[in-house]
Amino acid sequence: MVKRKKRLLVFLTVVVLILSWLFAAAVVVMNDVHRNQNLMLNQAKAFLEDKLYMRAIPKYQEAADNYKTENNAQIEKKILVTYKEAGKIEEYYNLIEDRIDEKKAESGEYMELARYYTDAGDIKSAIGVLKSGISAYADAEDMKTLYEQIRYEIKTAESNIGEMKQPQSNGYVPYFDGEKWGYTDAKAKLVLAAQYEEALAFSGTYAVVKLNGIYTLIDGIGDWYAIDKIGLDAVTGHAGARITAKKDGKAGIYSNTFVEITGAVYEDAVISANGLCFVKQQGKWGLADENGEMITDFIYDDVAKNSHGEAFASGYAVVKDSAGYFVVNEKGEALNEFRYADAKGMEGSWIAVADKNGKWGFTDGVQETAIPFSYQEAYSMSCDVASVKYAGKWGYISKKNEFAIEPEYEQAMPFFNGNAIVKKTDLCEILTLQYYSYF
Repeated sequence: MVKRKKRLLVFLTVVVLILSWLFAAAVVVMNDVHRNQNLMLNQAKAFLEDKLYMRAIPKYQEAADNYKTENNAQIEKKILVTYKEAGKIEEYYNLIEDRIDEKKAESGEYMELARYYTDAGDIKSAIGVLKSGISAYADAEDMKTLYEQIRYEIKTAESNIGEMKQPQSNGYVPYFDGEKWGYTDAKAKLVLAAQYEEALAFSGTYAVVKLNGIYTLIDGIGDWYAIDKIGLDAVTGHAGARITAKKDGKAGIYSNTFVEITGAVYEDAVISANGLCFVKQQGKWGLADENGEMITDFIYDDVAKNSHGEAFASGYAVVKDSAGYFVVNEKGEALNEFRYADAKGMEGSWIAVADKNGKWGFTDGVQETAIPFSYQEAYSMSCDVASVKYAGKWGYISKKNEFAIEPEYEQAMPFFNGNAIVKKTDLCEILTLQYYSYF
């Protein structure tokens, strides 16, 4: 037993000695690493004193590459500063880009690179840098300010058309030439000639038009895919595989190939792209699915349509009860307790609401008024901007309640997929947010 204890003691003593030796060796090595790195740093510093930048930078780089110490982060920043002092602008910004890619860049570096791109006219790259910077530094107000300044640049496509409707999914814009309806693209170039008595916006691949007195389903090149044999009086909405239509003064839900789903049993009906439909009976509205199965009772006094003639967008709709207009989800449940004297249909973001004096502002669904009641009229927000009427003219504001596009239009519709229909004179123009895809 005693021998065993002695052997254990000897073993532990040897282990302690080995560990002590390894620790001492590590200390020596670390001391050598720091010593050698500091030697290189001193050499680089000496080169800098003589403004020998192109000799200082490789020495700094060598010190960082050969020795990994707690000094390396500061060494890289010193290289960055030296590039700038040396006037090596391309190398300076390339290094900032590398530091951003490696998640090492400081807030000021994001801002510098964004301004560099902005000054060079490369707004797309600047927006990308600012988005990354704002994500990394949520409190960076300077980056947020610059982002708001540069992101709303527009391109204008003029037309000789006096009336256009909001597009829906494929971007084709219904237009009226004074006699018949046709379709343009988002650049106001004609894609389907004006030949229809009526034309709804495309929903997916197809659109409903009226040709020679008969409603027809067409594709993007105008080929027919279905014809109304029911004898509908009016098609009032089209979303996906469903349409709403009226016959003999009553509204109903039908397939887009003109097959009866509910028949004409309602006073009115509003279909949306999510397949849900508000239907009206005895003066009250209720929410139904695409087959007419009721989700709620008939409990609403009104339903607010958006610029596409739909109720729902991004999962929410605006309805009214005896207390005022409010927001509901796809189950018909109120989002909050807020009520408003008036409201516009949901376009996909903040909702335009009005007070009892007829002034318009916006709610984000969390705050009762995210933007105060201060406009003559407004549409709900989409593409991060909202169309508002101010001092008799229409323009577009951002979520910061600042004009992103100045009020100079007689009419201005909400943006959809980066495009908006406006009027300065009697003719329509289509605005395109140049950098929308980078938002």
